[in-house]
Amino acid sequence: MASNTPNLNLLKKDPVTDGDDTFNIKTMLNDNWDKIDAAMGQVDIPDASLTVKGKVLLSSATDSGVEDRAATPKAVKDAALQAKSYTDQQISLVTETGIPKLVSYPLLVTATADNQKVFEIPLDLFDANTDTLLVAINRAVLDATQYTVTNTVRDGAGQVTQRAKINLLSGVAASSEVTMVVLKNVPIGPDGAINGAVLAVDSVPINRVNGLQDQLDEVFQAGNERKKEVVDALVALGVSASTADSWDTLISKMTTVIKATGNAAVGDVLAGKTFSNIGANGLTGTMPNQGAETITPSASDQTIPAGYHNGSGLVKGDANLIASNLPKDKTIFGVTGNLERLTTADKTAIATQITNKGVVASVNDTPALLATKIGQIVTGKRYEHGITEYPNNISASTVHKVTGMSFTPSMVVAKIYRKGSTYDEYVLYISTIPRHTPERSERTGLVYGVTSDNANFLTNVMSWYRYGAITNGGFEFVFPFSGGGSTGYVVETYAYE
Repeated sequence: MASNTPNLNLLKKDPVTDGDDTFNIKTMLNDNWDKIDAAMGQVDIPDASLTVKGKVLLSSATDSGVEDRAATPKAVKDAALQAKSYTDQQISLVTETGIPKLVSYPLLVTATADNQKVFEIPLDLFDANTDTLLVAINRAVLDATQYTVTNTVRDGAGQVTQRAKINLLSGVAASSEVTMVVLKNVPIGPDGAINGAVLAVDSVPINRVNGLQDQLDEVFQAGNERKKEVVDALVALGVSASTADSWDTLISKMTTVIKATGNAAVGDVLAGKTFSNIGANGLTGTMPNQGAETITPSASDQTIPAGYHNGSGLVKGDANLIASNLPKDKTIFGVTGNLERLTTADKTAIATQITNKGVVASVNDTPALLATKIGQIVTGKRYEHGITEYPNNISASTVHKVTGMSFTPSMVVAKIYRKGSTYDEYVLYISTIPRHTPERSERTGLVYGVTSDNANFLTNVMSWYRYGAITNGGFEFVFPFSGGGSTGYVVETYAYE
């Protein structure tokens, strides 16, 4: 039964179950090659560093300070020869009475944190003044200019209070291995002296220097391991490679790998999507996916959330946002209103004036109702009618006063009569309007009188004249006679606007 590979989804046929199927060039060859070609287009082997595996340039230098090169077998051989030459040189410096014995101490420490720079030299006997120190990081030998050494500290009794340390100029990643070899010259010990002839140039075998062969073997092994890492990286990217290939061949194959370009950062790419840029591969985006964002307008500005928007978002609209629904001269979202409405103060003033005209109105009435009530106002002059009883006698100095009217009258007619009688009736006229009488010239604010029988009109007018006046919202006058007896008088008035 046909199946697919887990990584590139290549189609495979089962020889047992599919052995009789016709070979399909498109599905079995062309489609698979297209998938491989597409996958190779995404391939990128990063440059190797102390913390990242990748392609690396070979170098035969033995005195370089760089950390992004791989040592060739020639470099390993040259380093061994240099170490031997140095050893021979040190031995040749001793005299016949003080022949030393060369001892090496291979040491290994591991970085416990990223960017670690300081490492303790785990050897109490170390003396930076006389000993030679070789340092390698992940099997790459460092030049003495790439680190400094802090010497061992001892107290007055010679006891170590603080071990020596190396201080790297550049930090290394956690788990990086720092290899140190201390070459120490010590006086002749119980084992005896070394014959000078044996220590002549080119006569000291490498295996006679304690631990040096092992260190050289490790360096050689490291070169092979780095080579395998490069091969594995190329194969993973779909490039045919083998550890049997020379370094030159591998380097030429690495140049065919397409390196990622671009300057997109994680915040520029949708969250969960992976990508590569000129600085790194396999990055994952962090840009929030806002999808379709809907914004409802309000009285204040609203911040649009950062992130990816799929184009289906919107700012809500309202069909009621038209000029006829907005107050006059008020602009909302670019629409200027033309609706004129009464304010509460306006309605209060109108309702008060309508009420003053005799039709009860309220600020709670609708504009339409107020208009209806305006039509109910009776036009023309207003008047008020009033009756006041005086149960006892009255005198000619008694003042009849009316106040609090809804208007200021221009004319008042007062009828005065005794209670229960149709006689002794008097009519008074008070006005701000001039009036002619037979014996008087035109005057204002006067009181005129007449008896019920009108028999002695002129005489009575003259004798009954008293003070009278129109006041603001009322009127007043002085009775034109005295009397009343036990029945009293009634005053009935008619005030006209």
